Amino acid sequence: MQIEKQIKKNFDLTPFTTFRIGGQAEFFVIVKNKEELLEAIKWAKAKRAPINILAGGSNVLIVRKKIKGLVIKIAGEHYNIKKNYLSCWAGTGLTKLAKISAAEGLTGMEWSFGIPGSAGGAVRGNAGAYGLDMSSVVAEVEAYDLIKNQFVKINRQACGFSYRGSAFKKKNNLLIVQVKLKLAKGKSEQIKNLSRKNFNHRFETLPKDPSAGCVFKNLQYKDVAKENKQLAEDLAAKGLVRGGKIGAGYLIDQLRLKGKKVGGAEVSGKHANFIVNTGKARPKDVIKLINLIKRKIKHKYKIKFEEEIQYF
Repeated sequence: MQIEKQIKKNFDLTPFTTFRIGGQAEFFVIVKNKEELLEAIKWAKAKRAPINILAGGSNVLIVRKKIKGLVIKIAGEHYNIKKNYLSCWAGTGLTKLAKISAAEGLTGMEWSFGIPGSAGGAVRGNAGAYGLDMSSVVAEVEAYDLIKNQFVKINRQACGFSYRGSAFKKKNNLLIVQVKLKLAKGKSEQIKNLSRKNFNHRFETLPKDPSAGCVFKNLQYKDVAKENKQLAEDLAAKGLVRGGKIGAGYLIDQLRLKGKKVGGAEVSGKHANFIVNTGKARPKDVIKLINLIKRKIKHKYKIKFEEEIQYF
């Protein structure tokens, strides 16, 4: 197989994560199209090696020093546009999609400008910002089914989208390869202006140090109301409920945890829902900080926090 020449042994994954925290993959390969993906899967199955998919690496914490099996990195960017439909390979970056859309006068992806990560990973985690997410633009997803050994097309309804979730998170046999977005016609200049505004807001308010983005999911107001009615009402009175959600960062900030460090990991002083790598953070440093925050939130507010980042 041609792909065998591209497979690397004992490969350090650190450069492929935005956290700059990595483990060592037993085997590693970059694939840029369906043919290479199929070859890589065939190789892994012949070796009886577990398959792990790494997308944009922007929402993950690698927790093991050694990762058994084959890690397949989905990379490469290609796309096509027909009317108001934008179809792209899963490795295509979100910011790239926002730029393409703006240039074509298509609206719907302005929220994603400046977000690291890829289309496939964004669909899997239903990434979003500013009240919008992937579920609002996805028309269809093509995936490779590791059980059926074939490509399948899945419509938006069957994607099972939820807040920062989808059917693909529950079904590890489905590897996203292609994403079809349904956008709307708009004015290119207005789209570019909104994209630029979102990017500038991110640049000004989010930390520059390596991170995996928001660590915890924002809270659904209705869930908080069930667990702590008084807290929910107090936050609503302060105008801190937006789109039915309460910002996790605000509650962490109230605990005065900004700047809290464990080893090389630190709760960002710029945004409390970010944990940053100040230099040589280890997975256990990040996990200790995550658990500390969860314990303190539970103790003070009697509510539970749920991670947005994925443990790889």
